[in-house]
Amino acid sequence: MKYIKRDEILNESDITIAPYSRRLLSFLVDGIIIGSIYVILELLSPFFGFQILSIDVKNFTHVVFESTNLGNIAKFIIKWIIIAIPTLYFTLTTFFLDGQTFGKKIFKIQITSIYHKKISFWHCLERSLGYVASTLELGLGFIQAVWNNNRMTLHDKIAETIVINKIKHK
Repeated sequence: MKYIKRDEILNESDITIAPYSRRLLSFLVDGIIIGSIYVILELLSPFFGFQILSIDVKNFTHVVFESTNLGNIAKFIIKWIIIAIPTLYFTLTTFFLDGQTFGKKIFKIQITSIYHKKISFWHCLERSLGYVASTLELGLGFIQAVWNNNRMTLHDKIAETIVINKIKHK
């Protein structure tokens, strides 16, 4: 099999890699937004004929929640909705906000593809699902950005993306 070299599109000199600190802060803002979505879900549940008493997200696939007036099938569906919220948030915001989540917008950083001019929906989904891989082994996938020259985390490597400064440095 012959290897075909792909052309990197990031050869512009004015593009700089986003610092790890701003990436971390933007991730915390996004976490607060996701937490707020859970609170809103709890507050709106009585309008749908049941009440969510508590939501405890232990990790990406282990969610415990207490509720009233729900059968087993409804609990199963709501549990998977709760699990899907972070993936949906990161995928949809990154796609529709052109490589940014709300946290990344605040801290003026942007996700961009290494090999494509525009980040695709597939890149956004891969990167969102890659967060699961990054959290494995005590978050080592996130920590890789500290020693990687391009500050790439595991989910960046999976989706072939990097995070750059949105503001131009001169």
